[in-house]
Amino acid sequence: MSKDRDYIKGLFDSDGISAPESLSEENMLAMLEAAEEKQAEAPAEKQPSDEKKFEKKRALWRPYIGRWAAVAAAAVIALFGISGLFDIIGPTPDTSAVGDELYTFRNEREINKVLKSMDTGITFGNLRSNGGGRLVEYEVLDGDTAAPESAPADSAAKDTGSEAASPVSDASGHSETYLQVEDVDEADIVKTDGKYIYYVNTDREVVILEAKDGKAKKLSTIGSNGVENYIHDIYLKGDKLITVGTFYRNDGDEGSSGIVVYDISDRSDPKYLYDFSQTGDILSSRMVGDYVYLVTNDWVYKGKRSMPLYGPSDSPVSLKASDICCMPEPHSTSYIVLSAIDVSSVKQGKSMTRAILGASDEIYCNDHNLYITSAEYDSDTYTYYTRIVRAALDGANVKFDGTARVRGYAVNQFAMDERDGYFRIATTSERDGMDVNNLFVLDSKLKETGNVTGFARNESIKSVRYFGDKAYVITYEAIDPLFIIDLSDPSNPKIEGEVMIDGFSTLLVPVSEGRLLGIGHATGDNGYGGEFENGLKLVLFDISDPSQPKVLDSKEFEDMSSLAQNDHHALTVNKDAGWFAIPYDVYRYEDWLEDDVIIEEGAEESSDDDEEEIEALIDDPPVEYGHEAGILVFKTGDKFGKMDQHRIDASQLFRSVYIGDWIYALDEHGEVYSFKPAI
Repeated sequence: MSKDRDYIKGLFDSDGISAPESLSEENMLAMLEAAEEKQAEAPAEKQPSDEKKFEKKRALWRPYIGRWAAVAAAAVIALFGISGLFDIIGPTPDTSAVGDELYTFRNEREINKVLKSMDTGITFGNLRSNGGGRLVEYEVLDGDTAAPESAPADSAAKDTGSEAASPVSDASGHSETYLQVEDVDEADIVKTDGKYIYYVNTDREVVILEAKDGKAKKLSTIGSNGVENYIHDIYLKGDKLITVGTFYRNDGDEGSSGIVVYDISDRSDPKYLYDFSQTGDILSSRMVGDYVYLVTNDWVYKGKRSMPLYGPSDSPVSLKASDICCMPEPHSTSYIVLSAIDVSSVKQGKSMTRAILGASDEIYCNDHNLYITSAEYDSDTYTYYTRIVRAALDGANVKFDGTARVRGYAVNQFAMDERDGYFRIATTSERDGMDVNNLFVLDSKLKETGNVTGFARNESIKSVRYFGDKAYVITYEAIDPLFIIDLSDPSNPKIEGEVMIDGFSTLLVPVSEGRLLGIGHATGDNGYGGEFENGLKLVLFDISDPSQPKVLDSKEFEDMSSLAQNDHHALTVNKDAGWFAIPYDVYRYEDWLEDDVIIEEGAEESSDDDEEEIEALIDDPPVEYGHEAGILVFKTGDKFGKMDQHRIDASQLFRSVYIGDWIYALDEHGEVYSFKPAI
């Protein structure tokens, strides 16, 4: 740092001016501290306008030229004034460095000043500690800061077991929600325990049905106009049903999000036990053991409050400032609110709520850490980044303990994973006007350990899956490459093999040893030199030799789409029986006229017979015309086996579950259709 002092002193010498003897650390520190104390004591409206400008500018340059430079600047001000200072220093340097510290607020006044500055468009640099306990780079936050929170010491010793996150079923013979990480439950609109089916219909009601031998009897309904006004999805834990939804207690209420716990020991008469709410819109949630972890995006400041609220929905309280952190570069006047709620008891259980200033996009969760991402844009470098924030989980205890930033954006939650204390994330970024793709490996302190960057130029990531020390990445532009990336050495990840195929997969599923299923989109030539999505595509990859992956088989279904292409919860897996099931829709339009009515080429107009045939087809179209809904059931081996495209007379099917030998399909109204798969 002495170089900064020598540099400024040299500027005096170059202009033939002798640097004053007062250019010492002790004297300049005293001057600077005295000026700060004087300004802090003076009413804001009486502060000289030049002092205000100086305070804002000092917040930008002070962290980057170091302590000596800031001290030297005080002496320069004394000699030449404010304008002279910035003539010497020059423009603010580029600041694209990534910090790894979270600032913990001390009081609500600090929070309001940050929110106000962001709301009025004032930009400021990183909020971080300078190592001496003083918050720098933002002038209105005075006083000592809380010590930065560090990563838990034992985080590197833990393993998510994510390689075991394969299709799940149990000995009782019923389906489970398809999960990213084993033993980390995800909320969905349907659950089953092997005897009952619990389903959220489009009226946002939970319908409870008793299922037996292909028949489903409605027992009760939990309405969405009671405690909750809008039920998103549910968890099931023994004789408890946990709904995740939105609350609106009073007219004009901004609303909140939360959970409601019901006693369903009598399925025909569910009983309300208690609820928990927090302000904001639901981003996602997870359930690990007895605890539900709920994440919301809470937009504030322009409304009536600046602090998140939490607690029972009829009596929430304000979160304390000391329970709120700030990202190094907050880009949004919103909070990420994270709560841990104990749902094991019949009364209001333990809970903890924490928040961090900033927005969120996706989450990845295992049994001890929850990672939250948000998009950031650096207008100086015209670069998009993904901000990563980690929260340590330990039952009811949650704690934001680290942050990092990587180039590009993550396609969804499957782009993230943690193993042996290393966090891995795949992103798509831009280089020279083209998309490129990356995979970053971060250690337990969220410092970058290794990466693979710039692969699959002019393509973007469509799906990612991690198993053990391998990452499987699908990119797409005109063809569908599957990349296998070796992560066994976190400091030196490398692409081990790749294989090409038309179309692209949006969900990757392990099906057996050395086999990987891709569910995604078929594509075709749009006639203008580009590609268009043209139906559902299933691909079976051989990954037994990572250096030479192969395509064993593929199936295309023209005009077909499935919710499973975008939502992994729509996939039903019977691992024991070896089959998979997804809901599908087929929309066929008037193209059938070209196939069924042949008009002689060159004829000026169709004949009377042609007109009659067209009218007859319109009045009584073939089966293939219009809309078809159903469940597609298929098996895999070395090839795709027999497939059952089971058509169902419904407008749209959202989910399917299996109990014993029966598949139960559910439509938007909560109606149930059952069949035994013919495979």
